[in-house]
Amino acid sequence: MASSIDLHPPIHWGQTLHNVSLRVGLTDVKYPKIDINESSIKFQATGCSGSRGEQLYSFEIELYNKIDAKASSYKISDREINVNLKKNTPDTNNPWPRLTKTSAKLPWLKADFDKMTFSEDESDHEQKKPTFNKNFDDDIYKSFRQDTRRTKPKGIYSTFSFDLVNHFCNTSNPIKSSLVDLRTNWLLFYNLFQFMAYLWVFTRLMIHFMVNGHLKNGYRIVENPIKLCQSLAILEIIHPLIGFTKGDWLSPLMQFLARNLILFVVINYNHQIKPSPIISYLFLVWSFVELFRYPYYGIRLLNKQSRIITWFRYTLWIILYPLGAFIEGVIIYKSLDYYHSNRYFTVDLPNKINFSFNFALFLRIYLVILPLGLVQMMQHMWNQRKKALIKKNE
Repeated sequence: MASSIDLHPPIHWGQTLHNVSLRVGLTDVKYPKIDINESSIKFQATGCSGSRGEQLYSFEIELYNKIDAKASSYKISDREINVNLKKNTPDTNNPWPRLTKTSAKLPWLKADFDKMTFSEDESDHEQKKPTFNKNFDDDIYKSFRQDTRRTKPKGIYSTFSFDLVNHFCNTSNPIKSSLVDLRTNWLLFYNLFQFMAYLWVFTRLMIHFMVNGHLKNGYRIVENPIKLCQSLAILEIIHPLIGFTKGDWLSPLMQFLARNLILFVVINYNHQIKPSPIISYLFLVWSFVELFRYPYYGIRLLNKQSRIITWFRYTLWIILYPLGAFIEGVIIYKSLDYYHSNRYFTVDLPNKINFSFNFALFLRIYLVILPLGLVQMMQHMWNQRKKALIKKNE
């Protein structure tokens, strides 16, 4: 049933009256080979799953029943692969009790109970008991018991309890309840909070401009919320390190250090530059970028897609990243004399540890490094843009 290659991607499957769906948990998929015929499906591709990095994955599954291969299809996204298999005939009274032809348990194959729907009208909001047959109930319960005892889910997939299975198999029992995917909910809350906070910053500065006709003293108006947002951004470094997300932690680290150097050090201790409108310009650029970044992440967590938000997310940075870096450079340049004369964060000799540090000189060196960091960040974003937009349009 499975191929001889040891690495298998995590698969979640579900079904309706007319279709069987497979969700293959691979990111950054390359060289996919997917063969769908009436009795089996074969898959091979290079991709990433969990912490393994880029590997070759494959599987071959003999299906429980025959399908319409011509009407079946698949879609590859930057996050997963979705396969839709068309059943030959609707199984109104006898849904598939399992995906595979044999009853052998595959540790990398799980049931996706969110996709187990058997109502003729799937938009009906009334709770009705699904017409599962006894074999289906028994197989699902047994499979779930074995899965929860033997393995723990990896990656972005949810952990289901036995009560959740019983809830879907017997929705008429109000005592049964399902567990909540705390990780997904936390990430949704974080992205929503950051979006709302940056929206407040952007809106408040625009109102200030429309009322006064200028952006002077904008820092005083949005100081606390912008500092809160930038402090919370450290979570974007922690999330991939602890496995909450699959992204890179180095790029968020670079952005976190760069922005917080400007905000908490250069601007915060330079009382001469705080009233300048250039500070407001910088905050507007930062906010406008995040107004599309965080909704994009939130939509992906919900397994949804928005072409408009995706396009803005991977297009606006082409203008806003260089503009933001330029404004940061201007702020640092204007602050050089202030920090040189006031000696803030400068350590002079002699001292007990025999160490000296000139903060003004450090800022001059940072001005030289800033364009190099910008180029690296833009290369990273361009690669992400190719995955998200260019490959989808090919």
